[in-house]
Amino acid sequence: MSAVFQPFARKMAVRVTQPEPMAPELLLPKFSSAPEPAPEFPPAKPQRSVIDEFKTLLRQSSHYLFGLISSLALGFISFPLFTRMFSVADYGTIDLVQKVVFLAVAFGKAGMQNSTLRFFNHEAFEADPEARKRYYSSMFYSVLGISLLVTLIYVAALQILPATFVDRPLASILTFTCALVVTRSLQSILFGFLRIEEKTKAYNVAGFIIKAATIVAVLGLVRVMGTSVRTYYAATIGIEVATVAAVCLPLLRRGLLNFTKFDMTLLKAGLAFGLPMIIQELAGNILDSGDRWLVRMYLGADALGYYSVAYGLSGYVNTLIYTPLWMAVLPIYMRIWRTQGKEKTREFLSIGMDVFLILAGALFVLASVGAHDAVVFMASPKYKVAAPLIPTLVAGLLLYTVQVFLNAGLLIQKKTKLMAASLAGSAILNIGLNMLLLPRMGIQGAAVATLISYGVCTLVLAILSSRVLTLDFYVRSCVGYIVAALLTVLAVPYIDTHSAFWNLFVKSSLALVLYGGIIYVTDGRVRGLVGQLWNKVRSRRRGNQGAV
Repeated sequence: MSAVFQPFARKMAVRVTQPEPMAPELLLPKFSSAPEPAPEFPPAKPQRSVIDEFKTLLRQSSHYLFGLISSLALGFISFPLFTRMFSVADYGTIDLVQKVVFLAVAFGKAGMQNSTLRFFNHEAFEADPEARKRYYSSMFYSVLGISLLVTLIYVAALQILPATFVDRPLASILTFTCALVVTRSLQSILFGFLRIEEKTKAYNVAGFIIKAATIVAVLGLVRVMGTSVRTYYAATIGIEVATVAAVCLPLLRRGLLNFTKFDMTLLKAGLAFGLPMIIQELAGNILDSGDRWLVRMYLGADALGYYSVAYGLSGYVNTLIYTPLWMAVLPIYMRIWRTQGKEKTREFLSIGMDVFLILAGALFVLASVGAHDAVVFMASPKYKVAAPLIPTLVAGLLLYTVQVFLNAGLLIQKKTKLMAASLAGSAILNIGLNMLLLPRMGIQGAAVATLISYGVCTLVLAILSSRVLTLDFYVRSCVGYIVAALLTVLAVPYIDTHSAFWNLFVKSSLALVLYGGIIYVTDGRVRGLVGQLWNKVRSRRRGNQGAV
């Protein structure tokens, strides 16, 4: 049975070398339900060798890795600061406003961020500088005009919506933040320009500066304006406007943002390519965050604050595995499909999914045994109500992450419309379940709705993808992982050191040892894999001793 793991073990060294570029998160890392398609980079120049391109890939990948790590690091700094600084209700409102702005920005971009990557032609622009100017000018001013129009509609809608749907204080702060619809829409295009020019270092440094400067600006402005939601977003708006201006300035100096060069034909082509992708982006956003609005409507601002903290911490857990997994696995299985065929791809994905389920069980165990102490340590004791939500939310997010493997068939065959339809259906289900469960179960109802809707979405994607590529599912092993996780969760929580930090450290350490021990004892394939790794380590030691 140990031979089952051998192909996966051989691939492990490859996975970290081929990450897909991915945009850094905003302040608090959030789970991304609908990742954007991989960018189409300009073709390599003929004189560059394969080794040169490989070195470029490694260098640029390290820049994107910096973006991910810095995003997580700044999130770990800002999360405990802001949860302690703002009241429970204000923190929930900050999170809700950010989610609403995300939805409006999806319309403001009109999918043009994808068109920016699709229609860039390095060779043509090198030969024709006027074509380059038409491209940059058309993309930029298209998004500027569309985002301004969306902003006007956004503000008008806030004024006419009934108070039962959006109360006046919330409508006021949403109106105040309307500038973010324009700035973030433009950021998507400007950062897209940095990506197509392969300025990955500038791309990630700019993202880091935005987040770091926002934290500093909020802390500084609180001393002047006091602690409020409006203070938080005043600082955010100021930093993001300054960032857009700073990134635009070099483009203006190069003559690339000239309104007279605007090309209506390019706008139409960009919209034709990008608009269909809005559905998938919106569905992903609603599936990920649509419950925030309903929690506030049914249970109030404090409940929203508790839920936002629980979801934020759950997002940290999931981001640690989802982001690197998504960055690595997609280019690998696409390459295997092209070069080795269907069976090898199926084998790789089946083994990869099985290993992921082991890791997912470990993360669920950590979330379950450490939820209370993590909330107290990271957010403060006033958010203790959020702790019981975390295991359910983490289970839902991890369940959805399995689709990285299950929907491979759809991505290989470019059936993105089916993926968008699945996300849209699951988003509608999530809204319906929240309306049903929140009045009956309270705040836990939102977490249960998330678990069910993500589970249904994953199941639907698996069924649709299996028509192209059916993966092996090791039922007996999966049951073993679940039993091991449940036994660990039942055993470890009885330990108490009377310190949130040490509880978190001791419980997490013991939980991992216990969970891993149960898996090792009960699963022969895991023992085989551990044996292979141990033999490899011993062989290397002997080789090093012989060399000495």
